[in-house]
Amino acid sequence: MQTNCWRRTGLLTLLWLLTLAGPPAHAASLQSGIHGMVWGGRAADYPQLEKIREEGGASYYVNRQMAYRTGSDPVSGVVYGFYHDRLFAAYIKTRTANQAYYLERHFRDIYGPAKVKASGSETIYRWEHGDLRIKLKDNNTNEEIKLGIYYQPLARELDQTLVEEGPPDVFGPSSAGDKGVPSAPLFK
Repeated sequence: MQTNCWRRTGLLTLLWLLTLAGPPAHAASLQSGIHGMVWGGRAADYPQLEKIREEGGASYYVNRQMAYRTGSDPVSGVVYGFYHDRLFAAYIKTRTANQAYYLERHFRDIYGPAKVKASGSETIYRWEHGDLRIKLKDNNTNEEIKLGIYYQPLARELDQTLVEEGPPDVFGPSSAGDKGVPSAPLFK
């Protein structure tokens, strides 16, 4: 009888520990990189990327071979920023309030409550974790939602306006609606 009690206690303890380990493991995956690319990795190491623009010492790339989604909604675009040929940022544009809600909840679950700044119709959520800074900007008037994930050791070297906003008009046509292009969750 006592053996069953110890087994049950051990099982409950194991489940509790796995629950606690979940968020940090999830956070660690973004801490090392995004979409299979490591922060600080060289653009040439990712042949699927296509350069779309250069500005202010940074180059911007897209992966036209992959589309991303939040839930079942396609993401409008994902652009990767490289400074001195090293990955320093991911810029993500979404379409709907549902996606903004999903992203805010996702990061809150992993990193805790955001620092929130509201001004008029725009709300900005910020999280910092280790070498990462995450910024979610939700403009309710035009349903423009932008997410930026910045690797601070490289991003600090750039003009902060360029880091935070990315170059203007960087989001071009998306492959999200293209048939034959694989689709994957934006974050797992």
